[in-house]
Amino acid sequence: MKYFEYNLGSIFQSLDMSYSNGLTDANDTDLTVFQRYFFAQAKEKLNVDAVYFLRDAEGIPKIPMIYFSAMDSYNSERIAELHRMAWNMGEAPLLFIVLPDELLVYNNYTPPAPRKEDGSYNNDAGMFARIKKVSDLEEQRQQLLQFHRSQIETGEFWKQNQTRFNIDTRVDVTLMANLRAIRKLLLKSIEKRDVEKQIDDQLRCEIVHGLLGRSILIKYLEERTDSTGKTVFPNDFFGKFLHGAKKYTDVLADKQSTYTLFAELEERFNGDMFPLIENEKDVITQSDLTELQQFLLGTSELASQQMVIWPLYSFNAIPIQLISSIYELFFHLAETDPDKEKGTYYTPYHLVSMLMDEVLPWDGPYTPQKILDPACGSGIFLVEAYRRLVAKWIFTNQPESIGPNDLINIMKACIFGVDSNKEAIRIASFSLSLAMCDFLEPRTIWDSLQFPRLLHYNLFHNDFFDRDCEFEQRDYDIVIGNPPWESRLSPAAKKYIKNDKLKVSDEQIAQAFTWRAGDICPKGVICFLLPSKGFLFNRSVKAQQFRTAFFEKYDVSVIINFSAFRWVLFEHAAGPAVGVIYRVSNLDKSDTIFYCTPKPLYTIEDKRRFLIEPTNICRIPRELIYDDLIWRIAMWGGPRDMDLVHTLQASGTPLRKLLDENDMVYAEGYKKGNKKKTCDAFLGMPMLNAKTFSPGKHFPDALPKMTERKFECTVDTKRQIFQSPHLIIKQSHKGSRFLADVLSFDAVFNHSFLGVHGDERLLKYFCSIISSKVFVYYQIMTNRKWLVERDESEVGDIIDTPFPMPTTAAVDEAVNLFDRVIVGNGDLSIIDQFAYRQYKLLPYEISLIDDAIDYVYDYYSKKGNSSALSQPDNALLQKYSVSLQEVMQNTLGNHYSFSCCIYHGDAPLIIAVLDLSPTSNPKFSLNRNSEEMDVLLHKLDRQLLEDRSGSVFVKRNVRVYNKDSIYIVKPNQSRYWNFSAACRDADEIYADVIRAWRGENE
Repeated sequence: MKYFEYNLGSIFQSLDMSYSNGLTDANDTDLTVFQRYFFAQAKEKLNVDAVYFLRDAEGIPKIPMIYFSAMDSYNSERIAELHRMAWNMGEAPLLFIVLPDELLVYNNYTPPAPRKEDGSYNNDAGMFARIKKVSDLEEQRQQLLQFHRSQIETGEFWKQNQTRFNIDTRVDVTLMANLRAIRKLLLKSIEKRDVEKQIDDQLRCEIVHGLLGRSILIKYLEERTDSTGKTVFPNDFFGKFLHGAKKYTDVLADKQSTYTLFAELEERFNGDMFPLIENEKDVITQSDLTELQQFLLGTSELASQQMVIWPLYSFNAIPIQLISSIYELFFHLAETDPDKEKGTYYTPYHLVSMLMDEVLPWDGPYTPQKILDPACGSGIFLVEAYRRLVAKWIFTNQPESIGPNDLINIMKACIFGVDSNKEAIRIASFSLSLAMCDFLEPRTIWDSLQFPRLLHYNLFHNDFFDRDCEFEQRDYDIVIGNPPWESRLSPAAKKYIKNDKLKVSDEQIAQAFTWRAGDICPKGVICFLLPSKGFLFNRSVKAQQFRTAFFEKYDVSVIINFSAFRWVLFEHAAGPAVGVIYRVSNLDKSDTIFYCTPKPLYTIEDKRRFLIEPTNICRIPRELIYDDLIWRIAMWGGPRDMDLVHTLQASGTPLRKLLDENDMVYAEGYKKGNKKKTCDAFLGMPMLNAKTFSPGKHFPDALPKMTERKFECTVDTKRQIFQSPHLIIKQSHKGSRFLADVLSFDAVFNHSFLGVHGDERLLKYFCSIISSKVFVYYQIMTNRKWLVERDESEVGDIIDTPFPMPTTAAVDEAVNLFDRVIVGNGDLSIIDQFAYRQYKLLPYEISLIDDAIDYVYDYYSKKGNSSALSQPDNALLQKYSVSLQEVMQNTLGNHYSFSCCIYHGDAPLIIAVLDLSPTSNPKFSLNRNSEEMDVLLHKLDRQLLEDRSGSVFVKRNVRVYNKDSIYIVKPNQSRYWNFSAACRDADEIYADVIRAWRGENE
């Protein structure tokens, strides 16, 4: 064995990484399609010796985490170059360089540094750790403990090192920022010269995008090298166009030479890769090309000298899917106001990958499949589909290398896209052609490849709702994409909906896409990313009609609700998203729908993957899918919450009905809006402010007076809401409460408030219920927008909330409580107790309410700083144990008794061990011995791996059944060890026992 192989082996042993748990190297023969594909790429581009992959819950290696490279001596230049290339390739966030006497760990989110003035390399850039190697294996293991497999798989490493990994310096983010800057400059330069406004905004964008897209492609071709150092272009290629030119940036010094180069490449490669935009050569000036040249050389003055890192990019290593995202960025950026171009507009790759896994997984033999994206944009879904198909073809056929003809045949036979935007189609063609290049040796690209013409053959500039189009003349196996989210139907879509008598709410064109996809994919599978508001949560009549018709026509197998990731996925998200996988229904629909609601960890992992816990998964019985509340309740709660919501509904009457029956007037306040309406009636009246609204502390003389005269809406028919006595309900929350007050004086307020005018005593009763935890809980579990899309409730959700019937005694008590607690600034728990009595809630139901507010609401509002993510204390663990034992005893009968020992320390996981107890009294104990816990965790991990059930560290949330013991392993976070978690665990253990019993007795 070579010395460096021994060196690597000892590191792998210390990290507990092996072929069976995600490690991959050249000697591993049992690889998945993705492992084989990715390792080949990493070997070619970085020359690494091994890659460690994070596995999913099923044990399939999915996400590259660590690159390993062994060197027999310290070489500053080689180490710096390896880190530069690893940063460019992105993917794995860590690079381990193993030397004979030390281990260097680099952070691949940190960019490399330019060379020093003396030409030497700065190897400190990206350095994460420098660890001296020792011969003692246990001592070595202790030194590497923070990188141990268990720390990586559980996510504890990322939690502990959150501040050391900066997303903003990752290759994709910096590259996008750089391209935004040069795009903005070129657009403004052209606009400034166009004094007569002869070039419209769209053409100007197309020209700039064409020039930049072409330049990225040329840089990619120029920097692609093989093992001998040969590039795509022959020697002295650029000198043909400009004397002495050695590279593309040299040619940019002369406009005529530049466009001669473009023309030759267009002729050479055929296809749609290099076509010039109309009037481009007349519009682009030498100054534009000079600015582009300086940008590519890193000498531009743009964006506070940010461009100095441009020479550090290597298009030989940058992933092809990132380049596709660049083109998607061009497509989505605002066309008319470059100053407003901020935020993330491209579809994150891990979102594309997750959806593609549902319909075209990496593994499995290659079979030709026709795949259509009906709103293809830049082609990011099509590029990912093509990569997978080619990788499967290579895996199936095992050739020495794949040739241009095979790549073209796969493309022509399998990949199809439609878009109503002409530029989108052109950009998609760019992206797909680049994807083809990624599988070829550089010189093969030049000597043998002619890109296929995709426009009009595979990519179609059409409205998806047009009839008798070329793209309709095929039977598709997969339709996948992200349709537009606009509430505006195209003329063709309107005609289609009308002629086919289809249901669509709020003119949501994405809903129209779901119907049309079923028409052209009658035997295949469809996967769309849709707005979750319209698909799941909107309860308007038309939205309900759409859902009913959709579920009746289609066999929906999977719904992935990404709503909780709204601000994580997109900085300027238009709305929360949902992934839907369905087929045209046959006679036998599946009994349940797999409903998944992933939640962010609020660590850097959220930018790379969706961690799906068992608590984020449920199977919705088909008979429940027409219940509009099921999707919301299953997002934040469980079956017991569903029961409690139904209990609240059964024990109360919608507030709307109570208001109507008591002749009360209710409406939102005025709206300034466009200020087209004049109203003097409000002048001089006390005015409430949403930011300073504080129940019990409003006095007319202390409030500011209305001075505005111009409004959009003045509530003409319901002005009584501004007259006393009136209940004022703030529609947004504060802390963990909704705020309400009853005023005995006239006052005005805007549409952030709901006002109710009526009997003062009843208003105080309603105010008391609204101020309670019960009201908050009901909103958490049922509200259409709060905790999904907005931080405020809508009027409909407030007045649809069930309220207990206001008896005389209840109203008397509420009036007293209002004066004592709300006006008197007393303890709100007294209000809570009043509400619990009115709803006749049982102790366990009150505990469910407490948990929803203390953990679900707190998690949503405080995110990574939530107490839900903190370690549980002893009291919480004991309450969990007692609750678990009580629920199980109630379920299984008094003749069963359990003792519970909880292993708890600083480790990322906690273990609860349930043993059948010979005594009738449940016992609880707490074990804080870290060594014993570590031994037990690894014992369970080995057992699961041997059973091919995945890793305990990856799954993080598992139950293992032995003869008389049940092991419950969950993350070391409070949200997994509260009362609600105990109920869920007990219910699921009971279900497991019943399933096992039925299996033994069938």
